[in-house]
Formats: sequence, C-alpha cells, structure tokens
Amino acid sequence: MNRIKNNQIVRTFQFCRKKSLMLQSIFSPIRSLILVTSLLILVPVIVVTDIVLAQDASDDAEIEEALSGFDEGDSGIEDALSGFDEEELAEDEGNNIKHTYETDAKNRKENWNTFFGYTGINLNYSFKREPPEDNSNADWSGLTKVRPFFSLTWDAKLGSNWNSRISAKTFYDFAYGLKERDSFTSEVLNELEKEAELREVYLEGSPLGSLDIRIGSQIVAWGTADSLRVIDVLNPTDNREYGMTDLEDVRIPLPMTRLDYYFGDFKLQAVAVHQIKFNKSAPPGSDYNSTTTEIKEVIPESKAENTEYGLALSGTFSGWDASLHWAQYFNDEAYILIVDMNFVPGVGLVPTLENRHSRLTMSGIALSITSSNYIWKAEAANFRGIEFNNVKEKKFTRTEILFGTEYSGWSDTSLSIESGVKHLNDFDQRLEANPDYQREDRIVTTLNLMQDYFNQTLNLRVLGMMIGEWGEDGGLNRVSLEYDVMDAFSVKGGVMMYQPGNSLYFQSLNENDRIFFEARFSF
Repeated sequence: MNRIKNNQIVRTFQFCRKKSLMLQSIFSPIRSLILVTSLLILVPVIVVTDIVLAQDASDDAEIEEALSGFDEGDSGIEDALSGFDEEELAEDEGNNIKHTYETDAKNRKENWNTFFGYTGINLNYSFKREPPEDNSNADWSGLTKVRPFFSLTWDAKLGSNWNSRISAKTFYDFAYGLKERDSFTSEVLNELEKEAELREVYLEGSPLGSLDIRIGSQIVAWGTADSLRVIDVLNPTDNREYGMTDLEDVRIPLPMTRLDYYFGDFKLQAVAVHQIKFNKSAPPGSDYNSTTTEIKEVIPESKAENTEYGLALSGTFSGWDASLHWAQYFNDEAYILIVDMNFVPGVGLVPTLENRHSRLTMSGIALSITSSNYIWKAEAANFRGIEFNNVKEKKFTRTEILFGTEYSGWSDTSLSIESGVKHLNDFDQRLEANPDYQREDRIVTTLNLMQDYFNQTLNLRVLGMMIGEWGEDGGLNRVSLEYDVMDAFSVKGGVMMYQPGNSLYFQSLNENDRIFFEARFSF
C-alpha cells in the first residue's frame, strides 16, 4: 500500500516537474518580469483583498466582450478589428436571455454590495523599429509599454427589482519616463501615458414585470459575429493601439436609456443615446499614427435633436436565433472634408481639413443557427446617408454582408472563420482620389483558433486577419499563450505581427510588430 502511494507521489512530482520545465521554456524571455510584476501589483492586491474579505463572495463578472469591425477607407480599416475576442464572455447586452432580478430577502441582504475587478501590468517590446538618431525624436523601439492597471466594479441591489453598477479603470505607463519623455508630443502623453475614467455607471430594474429598464452609461452590443462588426453600431470603440486593446476596454460606454420588453420567445429593445462620442484614434505622433498634423474634428452637440436611436426585435427558437435592427446615429468613422484653401509662400496652396461625421440610418438583420458542432452566423445591413469630400452633391448608401461559422467538435478546441464584404452603391470613380481613398468593394476575413491544455490551465489563441480577397491590402497575425498560475492569477505572453499590403494604413503599421506580456490578478 505504501509502495503504491509512494509511486503516485513520484508520478505526480514528475508530472509537475515536466509541466514546470515546459512553462519555463515558453516563458523564459519574460521569466524575470514576473517577479517585477508581482511587486508592482502587491500593494493593490493587499488593499483589494481587504475590501473583498469585507464582502460576501460573488460570481465572476462577465467583463470581457468581443469587438471588432470594419468601416470605409484606409482610416476605416482601423475599425476592422478594434479588439478581438480570444475568450468571448458575452454580457447580457445583445443576448436573448431575460435578466432576473427577483431573489429572496435573505440573499438580497447577504449580497447587497458586491465588489470585483482586476489589477496587473502590461508590457510591450517592439522588436522591429530602430531607435531614432537623436533624442529629439520619439523612440518607439524596444520597451514601449510598462503599464500597471487597475479596474474596480461595484454592484449593488436596491430593493427587490432594482440594481446599480459603478465601474472604473485607471492605468499609468512608465515607458515614457524610461525614455526621453520630452521627445513625445503632448497629444501622445495626454492620451497614452495615463488614464482614469468611469466606464459603466447605470441603474437597472424591472418596474413592470416583463419590462426592463437601464439608465446610465452602458454598452449595447448587437449582432452574432465575434470578430467583425456590421450591425453593432451603437457604441464607439477604442482604436488607439490597433489590435492590442484589452478586450474589456474595446467598446466605449455611452449614456443611454434602454428598454427591453419580453413577450413569448421575443424581445423588443429600444435605445436612446444621449451623448455623442466617437472612436478613440491613435494620437498624431504615436507609433500607431505617424502623422504629425492633427485634423480638427467636428463633434455634434449633445442635445435633443442629435439623440441617437436604436430598435431591435429578437427571437430565440429551437436551434436558432434571429433579430431585426434599426438605428439612426452618427457614423463613428469620420470623412475628411476640405473646408478651405490657403496660399502659403514657398509651399503653395495648403488645404484646411476637418473630420466630419455623417448621420446614418441603418437597417439590418442577424441570424445564428446551431447545428451539431457548428454555429452558423450571418449579418446583413444597409447604411444610408454616407458623405464624402470629392462628391459633395449626393449622399451614398452602403451594403454590408457577413457570414461566419464556428466549429467546436474537437476536444478543447474551437475554430471560427468570419468574412464580410462592404459594397458602396452607385460608386463614383472620383471617390478613389485623395482625401477619400474609397473602393467600391472591401473584403475582410478573420480566423480565430483557440486550444486549451492541462485541464484548461494553458490556453493557446491564434488570430489571423486579412484585408482584401487574398490579403493584398494587409492584415495581422497574433499568437498568445495564457497560463492560469492559480485561480485568480494568470500570465499571458505572445507576439503581434502586421502585414502591410497595399493599404496605406497597414503600411504605416508595418514597423509595429511586438512581443507582449501581461500579468493579471482578479478578485
């Protein structure tokens, strides 16, 4: 008996040793960073632990959402994949499951306040760029991100039918202080060095049984796709670091009033957006925006006549879901308008440019069908009211269609493919010229592979995206490994590589290939 027990111990030890040696080989370039990371997050972890211990345990919050999409122009390609879901945890924003607020009095008392969040550090190393010749130019080579981060969410129950949420995040990037800080533009430092902001802040409840209401800053995600966006138009996205933005930070919450009415197998949703915000783009002079000229952006005033609206009717049936969508909103992607021409001695005529946002009307449909180990997805939409500089006499319409499939028939493996095409109707050849740079058709295709090992403690994620029929307009490839060191602590490392192609935008990203690392503690 003792011999058997001893053999079991030996086998267990050998297994753990093999696993440890494998992980050492995988993470050997960043092994020394883990110690630094642990020290950097130790203090917030201690503080947060005190808070958590004062509260009752709660279920893990569904923070992360998939996001990405595609829009017109080379600048619009930036929105083709604002972020990508390596491990989609869908929030209740877009699904067809009715939120239940009724609990017994005892549970409400025990779970009155719930705090949860995460803290950690992000590191990026750019291995393709060369250092500048002198200290007067910004250095985007080598270590480009040393960013500790912290996020906290507070959920509270307010009586039997009402809940509230307040969430906030903050970060500070030490990479700029480690280099010649004065060589970076003020726009870069203001946008990328530090940030502290409230995200979701809302009150929700069920005043009439089958009617749910949510008021405040929130996210509403439409559609069935995981990587591309067609009908998902209500929330802008954070595109400052293309393909590198944290999943939970991709969509930008907006002040909204949202009503969900449930009847039978259907849900009718009405949304009013009260504040006008657009996509966050990389500031001029950053590694994701090499231009040095900042173009004035014209933002419509947030008043009653500029309110954005959305309607959605969705149904859940046996093996399939379907939904109809309508929205009237301002396009998140701006078009460049030449508003004036000025003569500059020695230079000639210099245009005065503005970024304008068209008010669009979208009508669309989404479909999801489950069959055996497959999920088939489709979206289609028509957009009216699109404006350009080179053809000012009319507004254009655009048709977008997306098809995708996800296969999960292999053990601990999921493979998904999505492809979308955009067709600009009644195309005018003048749109091909500067500053519009439009094409009649644009195609985007993504492939996402996910594999889990060692009882799902080691996770491999591979994402590929190509612009154009065969990737001729550029794309990207991202590979990452995430290891759950323990229940609440994980480390992740990987590599991002951009493909230039014929696209001016992806050509500008060609030098941004990098290695990334993250250590995260969740509570």
